[in-house]
Amino acid sequence: MEEKLALIAETLDAEKELIKHQAVLEELEEWDSMGIIAVISMLDKKYKVQLKADQIKALKTVNDILSYMQ
Repeated sequence: MEEKLALIAETLDAEKELIKHQAVLEELEEWDSMGIIAVISMLDKKYKVQLKADQIKALKTVNDILSYMQ
């Protein structure tokens, strides 16, 4: 699980300490349009997960991203 959190931090170019399970994405400075695209791309490339628009809008916490990283 730590490696997945580290991957999210790397993808968002955020400090690892900020990326916790319950971290609210909207509160992260790095969760902007480019950060969202980076996460979508990472999920597609590494986990073969292609999110639909409603799934992207539903991403509220780091846990929501982790749920797609199976």
